This record gives sequence, C-alpha cells and structure tokens, in this order.
Amino acid sequence: MSRTRNFFQSLLLIAVFCACGSTATAQLNSRKEIKIPDIPGYLTLKCDLHMHTVFSDGVVWPTVRADEAWREGLDVIAVTDHIEYHPFEADIPVNLNRSYDLVKQRADIYGLLTIRGAEITRDMPPGHFNCLFVTNIDSLDKENFFEAIQAATDQGAFIMWNHPGWRQPGTIPVWYEEHTRLYEEKHMNGVEIVNTDEYYPLAYQWCIDKKIPILGSSDIHSPILMDYDLREGGHRPMTLVFAKEKTLDAVKDALFDGRTAVYNNNNLYGEEKFLKPVFENSLEISVNPATVRYGKNHYVYIRNNSQIPYELVANGELETYDFPDKIILWPERTVIMNIRNKKGSGLEAVKLPYKVMNLLIAPEAGLPVELKIPRK
Repeated sequence: MSRTRNFFQSLLLIAVFCACGSTATAQLNSRKEIKIPDIPGYLTLKCDLHMHTVFSDGVVWPTVRADEAWREGLDVIAVTDHIEYHPFEADIPVNLNRSYDLVKQRADIYGLLTIRGAEITRDMPPGHFNCLFVTNIDSLDKENFFEAIQAATDQGAFIMWNHPGWRQPGTIPVWYEEHTRLYEEKHMNGVEIVNTDEYYPLAYQWCIDKKIPILGSSDIHSPILMDYDLREGGHRPMTLVFAKEKTLDAVKDALFDGRTAVYNNNNLYGEEKFLKPVFENSLEISVNPATVRYGKNHYVYIRNNSQIPYELVANGELETYDFPDKIILWPERTVIMNIRNKKGSGLEAVKLPYKVMNLLIAPEAGLPVELKIPRK
C-alpha cells in the first residue's frame, strides 16, 4: 500500500503551486516526453494502472491525476479507487464510478487513454486486487471476495494482484491457497512486481515461472511531487505496454498477452524478447574513420537516445579485440569507447558481448546483448 502523506501538507503544496504565478503555470503545462523507444511491431506505451483520489483514500481530485500524467509523459492511466474504503465519505458522496468519469473528461483533452478500474480491498490473504476495463464498478461491491472477482471477470476485466508483499514480514510476498485458487481459475492476470518504492524479486520469479504478466505502479495517493522527484530523469514506477496501436482495445490485448515490462529507478524488468529491442533501438553506433592513424586503437561512438542509463559489464572475451570491462551509456549522450586490435591495425565488423545489468530478465539476471560495431 502506498505511503499516504499528511493531508494538510498536500494542500499546502497545492497552494504553493497556485501562488507561483503565470511563469510556474506555463512550466506546469508543458509535457516531458519519456524517451523509451518503440520496438518492431509495437508501440511502447507508458502506463500507470494503480492510482487513487479523494473518492477513496487519495488526497487529490481526479482531474489532478490526468494533469500529472500528461506532464510526466504517460500514455495510459487508470484511477483505481478502493471499493470498500472511503475515509472522506462525510465530505464526498460514495460514487464508485464518479472518479473515472471525472478523470476521463480531463484525460480526453490531453489525448491520454483512461481505463475504468477499481481496487477490491481485503486483508491478506488474499490482499488487494485491481480490476481494469470493467464496465460497471458498482457490480463489484460484494461481501464475498470471490464473488466480487467473478463479477469483474464476467465484465472481461484484467485482474492484477497489487503489492503482494503488503503486510508480509519484511515485505516478502507469500503465496497463499487463495492465490492458487485465483491463478488456477484464471482470475490472476497480472502481478505488481514494483509498487511505489518496493520491488518484489520473489514475485518477479513467480511471474516468470507461472507466465503471469508483470506490472509496476505508483499506487499514488498524494500529489505526485510529494512522493517522487521528477527532476533529471526521475519518474514514478510504471508499466510499459507493447501495444499494436494506441487504443484501449490494443492495451487490453497486450496486457492479457503478457506484452509488458516494468520501468522503475532506471531499471527495466521484463522478457528478453521485449528488453533487447528496447536496448538496441536506443543506440546509434558509429566509428570515426579519422582514428585510423592511431594504429591498433579504434574509437567507437555510441549514442544512447533513450532516457535510461544502460550499465554494461563484459560478458566474455574476444580473441582479436580488447574492449572495456564496464561502460555506462548515459541518457541522451554519446560515449566514446576504445577498442584495441590485438593482432593488427584494422577494425573488422565485430560483436562485443555484454550484459546490461539494469535490464533484468530475471531477479538476478542482466540482459545479454552484443554491441554491433561496424567495419571501419
């Protein structure tokens, strides 16, 4: 469950925003693009599928969630207010579908896709579950948990297990009998391996073993700037959805098909078939012909056009060439890498073996890649 900040502290922050004048307003109304490339056949859509408003235990009006998401560069959002928990009901009438209606009106102005969703809120086990793409949230308001889940399934919902380490010792997830039932009855369509500042490597391994799509979410309750530093590439946790087009139907199809990755704290988690093309499509590699006069040493220019700083460690040796053991490809910058020909002065086309340590295809496994250096 997300860290819910002090309500009055949040109101103070909003008041500061309002007092900053026209210059601050102009800055807040600009969008920062998230530079992660598309991959062959798919768009890379940036999504936050777990957020809250004052219609449950969040402390912002629903339209604020659309404003924040657009400014940060997101493509798809879902406000998932709790069905059973309404601490502000003395001030705001309980209306389970209203937060979606309000956020969608605002999101449509920005061209954001908005998913209708809600969070079924129970103690652990089984815990909390988001139901996405439902048509009527009221029908999920049932005393029996499995009846509520079935009502979501009957509407074609994508059902995700939220923060599986919530209220577990050391926040280490535990898989209970209730989760086995959900999994076997095909009611567990996704699992958050990242929620707020918590990463659950054990849950990630479950998803790999059981072929469950992985998700990452902010679970934001406060104004976004209260919980995340968005300067210099900072960002909220998010799910990358690899969709055929930017439509709700395409996003839903991608989620059920498991075409997801998780982006958090400059780390990417996901299957090799998705992470490798993201990495390869981020780079431009060239060789400076003028370096021929330096004999055995050759200088390779690697431009990283993404906003992710790729951390590379050598994954083997080559008989003919020496190359750096470690290299960081800084976001939106060009790095010069020195390659030395151990047996001559020329530079043939060569593939340098590395692992990208912050692109994780399993809890402890960096993505194996080859830097394809062209012939000079």
